[in-house]
Amino acid sequence: MRRGPSSKSVIRAALLLGCALCLPAAAPPLTFIPVQPKFAAGTSDYEAIWRTDGARIVRALEATSGLEFPQVPIDVIVSDGRPMASYDGRLIRLRASYSPAYKKATLVHELGHRLSFVLGRRDGLDDHRLLYLFLYDAWSDLYGRDYAEQMSRIERRLPGEYDAAWTWALSQTREERQARLRALRENRP
Repeated sequence: MRRGPSSKSVIRAALLLGCALCLPAAAPPLTFIPVQPKFAAGTSDYEAIWRTDGARIVRALEATSGLEFPQVPIDVIVSDGRPMASYDGRLIRLRASYSPAYKKATLVHELGHRLSFVLGRRDGLDDHRLLYLFLYDAWSDLYGRDYAEQMSRIERRLPGEYDAAWTWALSQTREERQARLRALRENRP
């Protein structure tokens, strides 16, 4: 008579599967490219942030958004242009002249946009309202609440929809933001 797996092997398999499901996806491959030689130092700063904090950044963004990064290479262009992420997620532009603390914040911000593109525009949320459902929490988890407060205050001063988007997002508790994200993930097309 053939016997089934022992209870120990079933438990072991369940634990291994559970651990595998809890692990975040690997960090997307990033290539940092200075637009001109004068941006090489800024590019090196971003590369150092990625080397030091890249895995933590990915874990924080994935944990707070409930999403996983697509394993698509991302070119990170460093210049003095306005930071942005292309809608296909294959290109991010970062500003070379930011302070070290704001370079971290900007890298996390633009990677957060890349991650939020997985959801698309939903429920009338613009790009920043969607991003701000998890960016503050990711910054807090990475570098502490004081850091998140400081960076959100800086972003509120940027021209455009930033102040209104931060006001909207931070009028909700972390749990309320998480509930909204959960609903968006569950109702993906």
